[in-house]
Amino acid sequence: MKGWHYMRNDSQLLSRATLQVDVLSSAVNARSGSMPCIFNENVTFTTQALESFASRNWNATVYDALVVAAAVEFCDRSRARKAYQWGRDFDLRVEVHNPDLWSSRNVYPFLVDTLNFLTGDNWKVEFVGRSRPADAPRQVLLEFPLNAEAVIAYSDGMDSRAVAGLERQKRGPKLVLVRLGGSAYGMSRAERAKRPFRSVPYKVKIEGDNEENSARSRGFKFAMVAAIAAYLVDAPIIIIPESGQGALGPALLPVGQAYPDYRNHPAFTKHMQRLIEGLLGHKLRYEFPRLWNTKAQTLKAFAAQVKDSEEWISTRSCWQQSRQVSIGEHRRQCGICAACMLRRLSVHAADLVEPSSNYIWESLSASDFADGANAGFEASRITPALREYAIAGVLHLDHLAELRRSEEYGLVKGRFLNQLAHALDQSPAEIMNKMDGMLSQHELEWSAFVSSIGKQSFINAWLSSRS
Repeated sequence: MKGWHYMRNDSQLLSRATLQVDVLSSAVNARSGSMPCIFNENVTFTTQALESFASRNWNATVYDALVVAAAVEFCDRSRARKAYQWGRDFDLRVEVHNPDLWSSRNVYPFLVDTLNFLTGDNWKVEFVGRSRPADAPRQVLLEFPLNAEAVIAYSDGMDSRAVAGLERQKRGPKLVLVRLGGSAYGMSRAERAKRPFRSVPYKVKIEGDNEENSARSRGFKFAMVAAIAAYLVDAPIIIIPESGQGALGPALLPVGQAYPDYRNHPAFTKHMQRLIEGLLGHKLRYEFPRLWNTKAQTLKAFAAQVKDSEEWISTRSCWQQSRQVSIGEHRRQCGICAACMLRRLSVHAADLVEPSSNYIWESLSASDFADGANAGFEASRITPALREYAIAGVLHLDHLAELRRSEEYGLVKGRFLNQLAHALDQSPAEIMNKMDGMLSQHELEWSAFVSSIGKQSFINAWLSSRS
């Protein structure tokens, strides 16, 4: 190991949650006191998905980058954060093909800096050589483009579907889709078999459930998979589909004492650009074409410009797991988490409609929270925790609507304007004007949405009790 330890300076370091993890081929070689993460047990690669990444540019470093992303996810999910201390300390050892590269000055500092910035934790990583090389994926006949212009990380989300449609209109087949989750909507099995980058090619298995749900490592996972795809097809651009509320809102207004959420933020992708250039020698940039638009503006543009645009109705926004939002065998969306609430706000602001049966909470106009749910949703499942979850989502969107006119806005701008200006290579004045415009639009949309559901709504009751 050629080592630097880039540790955050924290006066409360001793009270932080800690974890030592070894990612390797056999638990026999694990350090004393380490939690083993074993290849083919805790980290498994899906053969067909991995083969969908096997372009002519495939090499062992690409494989190792996927392993490192899986290792970070394993750590993140294996140690819960303490109630009053966000940060954790991770001591991670990973087997890779070329430990000298991963430990070099061109890679290691940028890797640890990126992880620290994204998760708010301290990361120490050691790289050791593999006992034997990993098997390279079989190269199958896939439709890898020869002149790729950009890749877009793609899922069943509304922003994802809408921005992919809008960008496809501009770039045609030069836009490459990288599936990060969900179903291959509208494609036959034969079509899916020819498509590269069909899904994230690995799965991470954690023993037990430690109730750690902040999931900050998902940003690293998805950004790394998209960057690998861009490298494999020689594309210089990665499209991030999130609109302004989703990309910037979680960082501008973190929940409680939580560390700002940078998973879809330009400051995080700026870190990733430096890491990928050092690791793979590939210069790329992450672009945010809808950053200064609201989700409603993105949806409205998609509905107006793209053929078969009604497919947005089948997209999923909900943060809840399927088992939590099913009635009988029918999966719905909850309708009351922050993501669902932003979706419903956006559909209203875009002058569109969708079936109320898309949601468990079919009515937001009910005077009582429980009465808004479908009658088939058991009362025992409407827990105090679920209610608090819904309240938090509503208050976040309301707080975002009030932010521009609040006393704290000056502090927020002071904290984030220069950061965004650096990440986007624009002046702070430009960023301020664009942020003001996006927040003003959100305020208008939120006000109209809240009015539309009626004064008797449980949502308006929550908002009134806040003031």
